[in-house]
Amino acid sequence: MVLNKTLENATGNLENDVNSFDLMVTFKQGIGGSYPEIGGMNELELMLKNTKSYYIKETEFYDVVTVDLTIEDAYKSIQELNKLSSEHIQKAVLIDAIVPSIIDQIIDTAIEVASIKMSKKETFSIKCELRSKHLEALGEVINEIPREVRKKLNLECVNENPDWIILIEEFGTKTAIAIQHPDEIFINY
Repeated sequence: MVLNKTLENATGNLENDVNSFDLMVTFKQGIGGSYPEIGGMNELELMLKNTKSYYIKETEFYDVVTVDLTIEDAYKSIQELNKLSSEHIQKAVLIDAIVPSIIDQIIDTAIEVASIKMSKKETFSIKCELRSKHLEALGEVINEIPREVRKKLNLECVNENPDWIILIEEFGTKTAIAIQHPDEIFINY
């Protein structure tokens, strides 16, 4: 009962946060003293030049920004990035939920979003990115989410060619949760 109430409160608060941005973009790490976030911002603004309305917001980490867009423009942006080669942008993903960086809330919300988006006989993989000390128990998140998705949704966790990717992106006191098809995520390592 307490867990459900906590999840309801987290989910209710997240609906407000999710409306504040749709796309999270990370920039590559600097090599030899370069500042990839400057090049990344230039690439991002060039990519968004034909978008009617957008707002880029900085986070507490220099290599992560969020972009407030319409959902259609966010999908178009991902598609454009997948067609082009980016020198400075490392990752772009549509966000499903934002939660406080508390392990139980991350796990519960990831399960809730997965139950809405995924269907029987589909597969998934999980990727986690931690940037600060807010989540010291990374192993717990990486192990618990697949275990709970398998148990509650009867889906298979695979390492290669999944139908879905569960992406957990911590940036300070908040953590973004994205559950997307692989072609809906731009990854450039």
